[in-house]
Amino acid sequence: NNLKELVSEIRYEGAGVPGCHPYRLSRECLESPVEMEIRLDIDGILYDYSVSLLDDRIVSESLFYSPKGRSVPVFMRGKEEERMDPKIADRLTDSSTYLLLASGFNNRICNTVLNEILSMNLIYQPTDGSVSDSYMAAEEDPEIRSMMESALEAADLGITGFRGKEKKSSRTGKREYGAEGLVFIHSFEGTDSDEVMRSFPYYIESSGTIELFTIMGPISKALKNGSVVVIDEFGSNLHPMLTRWVINLFNGKENESGAQLIVNTHDIGLMDIDGFLRRDEIWFVDKNRRDGSSKLFSLSDFNGVRKGSNVRKDYLMGRFDGIPAIIGVRKL
Repeated sequence: NNLKELVSEIRYEGAGVPGCHPYRLSRECLESPVEMEIRLDIDGILYDYSVSLLDDRIVSESLFYSPKGRSVPVFMRGKEEERMDPKIADRLTDSSTYLLLASGFNNRICNTVLNEILSMNLIYQPTDGSVSDSYMAAEEDPEIRSMMESALEAADLGITGFRGKEKKSSRTGKREYGAEGLVFIHSFEGTDSDEVMRSFPYYIESSGTIELFTIMGPISKALKNGSVVVIDEFGSNLHPMLTRWVINLFNGKENESGAQLIVNTHDIGLMDIDGFLRRDEIWFVDKNRRDGSSKLFSLSDFNGVRKGSNVRKDYLMGRFDGIPAIIGVRKL
């Protein structure tokens, strides 16, 4: 999210930058640049973008791409060998990215990477704002609404649809859709047939219903457009069968556009390589108990893990690390 915010706005000199949060338990890290990197595969071509921040300013930035399998620089900023368009370099500030400025100068490669980053959907715990965003996606595209209604029906929640109130922006006069007035319409045999009686305000629904509705807006949009969805604490309020169903949307015919789902989760039921996920799609975060730092590594880094391996059991036994050491609690 910090990277997306960083590349989305031109800032004046000394305005500061989002995302400059160094590791605070090490003096060396506090005095070293914070580095953010992303690798993108766009139409079969790899793009590697990185930016480094120090003392609330940008100190280096680069973009490489591989049009013929060999990585070549598009631009390099703050490196020993700088490579920048002088017209763009003259307008740079220490708080703005070259990537954004070059896109404004119609640099095709920079524009491709910028659009891909900005198109990513980032989902945190449901809020009124995220509920509104999901509802807006449904109102603006009937196909997305249909996919969302199908998801609510598949979840066996007894919900047959949803509706809300449209309003006009006092500033622009355009239509807007907010969480206020949003209701879910229920249908069960033997209940009152009056739709008003069966229309529940979204805020009295369960946390699981709200989470599913919140994530299905961006997910439906991504499946249609082939974009990326990133979800924090995925499935914290959902049944494990629902989280598997959501992931399978990205593995099946629904994902003809090549959308990608990236999540962090504590649901070890998803740790399944028997026809569900590949080994290189499962990653662990392990905390160093000595200095508090964390490292990221893949299940594919471990030898001897094959189809049919009991990955969940091995994980709980500590083979892959990434498990908490609960101090003062006897083993059961």
